[in-house]
Amino acid sequence: MAEPARPKAVIAGIGIRLLGSAYDLCLLFALCFILFIPVTIAELSLGSIPHWLKGLLILVIAYAYFVGFWVRGGVTTGMRPWKLRVAMAESGDSLSLAAASIRFAGLMLTWMALGMTFVYMVWKDTGHLLFFIAAGLPAASLVTMLLTPERQTLHDLIAGTGVYRLKQE
Repeated sequence: MAEPARPKAVIAGIGIRLLGSAYDLCLLFALCFILFIPVTIAELSLGSIPHWLKGLLILVIAYAYFVGFWVRGGVTTGMRPWKLRVAMAESGDSLSLAAASIRFAGLMLTWMALGMTFVYMVWKDTGHLLFFIAAGLPAASLVTMLLTPERQTLHDLIAGTGVYRLKQE
């Protein structure tokens, strides 16, 4: 039996990828909000839960969301409306668990650095090395996206993946 033909795709641009990311972040926020209801109830009856444990829970939820969707078809809910798909850059195959996990780790580092950059800017605390390091990672990721032929961000480069937009037929 022949393998089903892969859908034709083009390299996804920055704007459409940012829209997909924004959509995913909204969905992830809503998912964390819902899943933290039992945590809040537990805190009311058992006492305070350490902040590091709550942060770890958020990280586990984000990991399950992104890696789960990337491995099971390369498409998160936020990518669907814009027909985006994450695939291995060389072959176009779906991501393995290892590749998806590496991509997730790079993405989280970039997002955390971007968040730190915004915090430093709000606090007007931009005159030190840590600000420039935090601001440099997301900037470097965007620059690599502009300069690489496959428009790969840093987390795509280290995982060997790419984001593509399916063509309408």
